[in-house]
Amino acid sequence: MRRTADQHRIEESAHETLLAEIHAYNEAFMELELPWRWDIATYRSLQSATPDHDCISAYIERHHPHLLKSYDGGFLRDLILSTKARQRAAA
Repeated sequence: MRRTADQHRIEESAHETLLAEIHAYNEAFMELELPWRWDIATYRSLQSATPDHDCISAYIERHHPHLLKSYDGGFLRDLILSTKARQRAAA
């Protein structure tokens, strides 16, 4: 089955949106001096593994659980999300 031009545009737009989202996360990580970088595979894996799509908490629990000894997970998530929102607004 061949894709139509509209289907192609929709898929392209969705891909661009996904890249912008990942870029905003990575910019937030950089601003907060966290040595984390997400790619498409990492982001999709985190989204599919968490029912509420709380990617940040899932990532911290899996890859940086030591941070939870010093910081509340909700605090870290909110800090990253607010920084990401500021990055998206500035873009």
